[in-house]
Amino acid sequence: MNEKRSVMERIAAFIVNKRKAFLVLFLLAAVHCALSISKVQVNDDLTEYLPDTTETRRGLDIMEDEFSTFGSARILVANVTYDKAKELAENIEDIPGISSVTFYDPEDEAYDDDRLEEYYEDCAALFTLAFDEEEDTELSQKAIAQVREYLSDYDTYVYTTVDKDDSASLQEDMKVILVIAVIIIVAVLFFTSTTYMEIVIFMLTFGMAAVLSKGTNYLFGQVSFISNAVDIVLQLALAIDYAIILFHRFMEEKEHLKTKPALITALSKAIPEISSSSLTTIAGMVALMLMQFGIGKDLGSVLVKAIIISMISVFCFMPALIMMFAKSIEKTRHKSFVPKISVWGKIVVKTRYILLPVFLFVLVFACVFSNRCHYIYDINSVESEKKTEYLASKARIDETFDTTNLLAVVVPKGDYEKEAAIVADLKKVEEVDTITALSNVEVGDNGEYVLTDKLNPREFAEMADTDIDLVRFVYRAYAMEKEEYGALLGSIDEYDVSILRMIDFIYEQKETRALSLDEDISEDIDEMYDAVCDARAQLEGENYSRLVVQLTGPVEGEETFAVVDQIREIALKQYEDVFVVGDPTSNYDLSNSFSKDNVLISVFTALFVGIILLFTFQNVGLPFMLVLTIQGSIWINFSLPYLKNETMFFISYLVVSSIQMGATIDYAIVLTNRYMALRREMESKKDAVVEALNQAFPTIITSGTIMCSAGFIIGKITSNAVIASLGTTLGWGTLISVILVMLILPQILLIGDTIIEKAEFSVRRETEEDEADE
Repeated sequence: MNEKRSVMERIAAFIVNKRKAFLVLFLLAAVHCALSISKVQVNDDLTEYLPDTTETRRGLDIMEDEFSTFGSARILVANVTYDKAKELAENIEDIPGISSVTFYDPEDEAYDDDRLEEYYEDCAALFTLAFDEEEDTELSQKAIAQVREYLSDYDTYVYTTVDKDDSASLQEDMKVILVIAVIIIVAVLFFTSTTYMEIVIFMLTFGMAAVLSKGTNYLFGQVSFISNAVDIVLQLALAIDYAIILFHRFMEEKEHLKTKPALITALSKAIPEISSSSLTTIAGMVALMLMQFGIGKDLGSVLVKAIIISMISVFCFMPALIMMFAKSIEKTRHKSFVPKISVWGKIVVKTRYILLPVFLFVLVFACVFSNRCHYIYDINSVESEKKTEYLASKARIDETFDTTNLLAVVVPKGDYEKEAAIVADLKKVEEVDTITALSNVEVGDNGEYVLTDKLNPREFAEMADTDIDLVRFVYRAYAMEKEEYGALLGSIDEYDVSILRMIDFIYEQKETRALSLDEDISEDIDEMYDAVCDARAQLEGENYSRLVVQLTGPVEGEETFAVVDQIREIALKQYEDVFVVGDPTSNYDLSNSFSKDNVLISVFTALFVGIILLFTFQNVGLPFMLVLTIQGSIWINFSLPYLKNETMFFISYLVVSSIQMGATIDYAIVLTNRYMALRREMESKKDAVVEALNQAFPTIITSGTIMCSAGFIIGKITSNAVIASLGTTLGWGTLISVILVMLILPQILLIGDTIIEKAEFSVRRETEEDEADE
């Protein structure tokens, strides 16, 4: 009876035999995906991923539904005199689209409680601009452009989100990063290759995987800017990693087989190895998807898809390339530049009783230190070598003037007395700088009243500079419409109505022609009504009102969170239904969510990875050894910020720990597979370790160098602080992983060989003979 092929060999044979059909399918898919990349919507706002139950998310939803938020900007002009700065402020205020410019004027009573140093210090002036419309309108965009043009001859720092476009900046950075990354990849592959043609094959495979992954992101509707940037890095690591494993297998089989059978054999061996490796990486991403914080689901979904596409590209697209370029592969063969590392292997073997105890000792402290790492949650707090204009301006302003951040206190609408009570209590809080609410929007020539003040006819006439008899007539009409007949029966001069409601009434009567006013008075009423409408759009909605509070101090930290709690308690004295919304509360919610999610991710990742490794190696002992190495690399990586007294952006931990885990598993599985095969063939386990290192070194050093370089390049080049943090952390993580896999894991395998031997089990599979008997 002829020997039958195994299932994997039949799958591999099918792929190789149908390679032309697969090639056409991939090319068609690539064209479609390339056209679809522009359809992907990128979300820059992390708060949108907060759980719906958090105060921040609920408050933001209310504000989005009920309020308009007009554009704003803080602009520092350096090396300017006070008089010139005052002139600049007055001219900027005249630009269409600019509602007001706040800058110190000693002649203006509005600044009586302020100090010059709050606006002008060390020859630097700080202007606070308010726009007439929301920041994404054409008027606001033109206004900020004119402001920039007007100040172009000055040393200016513009801190605003009106024309801020992080996605565009990041995409420009990524173009540069990809060019440099390609150069590094080619250089590394040139050094580690055995045929120059493999460089072309690897790059085509990576390019195909990247285009397919980017283009299919539109299936999610929108993705976060983090996922949009990180997936290409993961693609870079995994697609080339998997391609190296397959190609090295192919070149080994090519030594004693012809091209086609060698490829079939190599593919049949690579599919299980790559699949088991990818499953462990996918497990980490699935753990991310279990987070309460929605960014986990976003990241997990995008990255799982990227892993699967990388795998499919290597399994189904790359074989077609190998067969297509088979002759070129032979013609461009050369001696490998990667040296044998037998000396390194012998050092690893000889130092196992020294370095392994040291590693375990370090591991204990790494575990403790990594848990003490100080995480930050505000994007604008992340440090990077290269800064966007937005962050550079913020840093420059904070150097000279107090750091500020905004909060919105959202309360049920209608009770202005309660709002006024909240404003009065908030003014007593030391960290509160300014408060904007309907109950303190000043009106009148000298700002002696606020919109919610109740005035009698004489007071209203004085404020509006209007004839008292006309005002009395209007008050009577108002009382009649509201059916408040007591005011009509008594003295109308004692009847008081809030300025807000009276302006609304007069404007309504004027528009319906029920009330005829002189042109001057009509213009004044129109002007007041427009001001009321602007204030209302920003501060009063259908069901809720909001008070905008500016705080001095950092945007996160225990002291800031304590101030937020104090503000919430003040509002809760007046209302039961209160939402405090802003960057500080967002960061507070993120920290709470991260604390819970971090434990969940760690537990599930370890569990998933352990189970997959258990069945991959059919050994109870190996998963513990590999997980020890994997987790050790992550602990050491995240203990570095603590030891260097640096902060770590929490997203960097989530993303990098997942990618680092995937990379470390890849390297660990490659080395362990080699060792497990060699230990059965060689008499000496020590020699098996040395040879396993020799065989695994080209794959690990190639993938590790590429990933490590990509990480550090991203950290150096990108102006997006979050992505820079991810890159730098990933670079260090990959370097640590390579060192541990090439140094510590072999020692663990060697010392634990007896455990490995005794812990083996087998899962019964039907043999081909069993199938034949049936």
